[in-house]
Amino acid sequence: MVLPPQDPHHGVEAAVIDEEMIASALIDESGGDQNMTSMATFELAQVVSAASTLRLSYKHILKIDNLQGFSSLTKLCLDNNMIERVCNLGHLVHLRWLDLSFNCIQKIEGLSGLTALEDCSLYSNKIVEIEGLEACKGLQCLSLGRNLISGLDNVIKLRQFPRLQLVNLEGNPVCKEADYRFTALAYLKAMKFHDYTMVDPSEVEQAREQFQDELLDLQEKEALEEEKQAREEAAAREEAELKRANLLVAKTLFGEMFAADTEMSKLRHLPGIDEIAEQFKAHVAAAADAFRGAGLERASAKAEQVRLFESATESVRRDYSERSIGMIEEFTRKKKRVFRDVSAKGPVEASEAGDALKEDLNALETALMDLEMYQVEQQSELLGEFEGKYGELKAQCFELQQAFFRACEGHEETYYLSVGQLAQDMLDRASRNELPEDLPDDLGNLLMDRDVCMTSVVGSHDAHVGKLLAREDETRAAEARNMADIVDGYSRAELQRNRRRIMELREFFEANRRQLAEFLSRKLQDDYEDGDG
Repeated sequence: MVLPPQDPHHGVEAAVIDEEMIASALIDESGGDQNMTSMATFELAQVVSAASTLRLSYKHILKIDNLQGFSSLTKLCLDNNMIERVCNLGHLVHLRWLDLSFNCIQKIEGLSGLTALEDCSLYSNKIVEIEGLEACKGLQCLSLGRNLISGLDNVIKLRQFPRLQLVNLEGNPVCKEADYRFTALAYLKAMKFHDYTMVDPSEVEQAREQFQDELLDLQEKEALEEEKQAREEAAAREEAELKRANLLVAKTLFGEMFAADTEMSKLRHLPGIDEIAEQFKAHVAAAADAFRGAGLERASAKAEQVRLFESATESVRRDYSERSIGMIEEFTRKKKRVFRDVSAKGPVEASEAGDALKEDLNALETALMDLEMYQVEQQSELLGEFEGKYGELKAQCFELQQAFFRACEGHEETYYLSVGQLAQDMLDRASRNELPEDLPDDLGNLLMDRDVCMTSVVGSHDAHVGKLLAREDETRAAEARNMADIVDGYSRAELQRNRRRIMELREFFEANRRQLAEFLSRKLQDDYEDGDG
């Protein structure tokens, strides 16, 4: 009988992960930088955000918490604590190394966000089953020794990690299974180290021969699963692309029309309606293919317009920034010369030099404000040009949408007439008692009343057209909203940039005027004191 690991923390008071503990850990990691102890909260937050490693071993921690700011963390050590649950780690998306060994964890959970994880240790806990690691497909090292894991199916589960090279399960009940080692060697394709020993290729070959039949069945299932996953991923990529291009309706319209059709549950009993529906579907699919192809071309053209506008915007801002910096640097050099020269001059000359520098500062202010105004005007012209070109593409998209929906509406009309004719023929045959006696009850009920039957046909048609027109309105509105959002976003960004720049300039000139006034005041005070002396 395998006993669970003893709890070495019995009677120890639990600690909480707080700022003090985090600061202490970061000090240790930085080699003893004591400045962190006096940091303000916002300064510590900046250090936390940039930290790549955090070691909180042997801290008597009971609960994982308060790690929200570690956005760059790649290595986290929480070993030798009192942790009972794995939680509050999902935001550590860059984490590659996680050590939770020597704790009191009973279940592997809370790791679904750690898709970059490569090395994970849960050694010496109370874990019963290997689970909760499905999102960590990049795992290379996994240590689960000294837990309560039993059953060879837990070993086989590790096959889902194609890059897993080091596996440690030593000290678990499963290790006593007769086929334990050969199961691991046979099923884990990339494993190089198993329970502290290097894997022998000849032993792997023996193991795979022993499990040959099981592996063949599994490989077939894996191949089918991979094909299915590839199809699903391709479909998801296509759907995302169509959604970005406002073309998803091309894929969904036919199904949406019939999903909205409550009368189809009655009409589907008409013999021959399936063939009519398939023809309708084929016609809509052809129209959708043409719409999708032309729409994707317009989407590509719109993306190119966005790229060109953003490139032009960046170029304009870089040009104005360089010109502004040049003007400010020239003034700063002159200011330094004036300050240096004035120190050796008398009060009158110093005052004259100060007045001249004030005039230069005023001139610089005017020039920089004018430069900012010119930039705003040029950016407005760029945005207007972009809006015009993008608007032309939007109009072309409207035309494509209209052509698609009118084509589908025409195919719906053909379908409606065909179904109506089919229903009329069946009703006529029923009135002449030409239908077979073993007619299905559902069809017989449909044909009992001509008005009810034809009302269902009309109702089906109305449902299709109603859904089609609603989706047309939605698609057109989405196209207009997409352009409005893009233009509005650029306008807001430019407005915010302009406001920030005006504030920067005001602060710059106020600071320079204060500096000049203080310098001249000190100069006059010094001259006065020298004169008294």
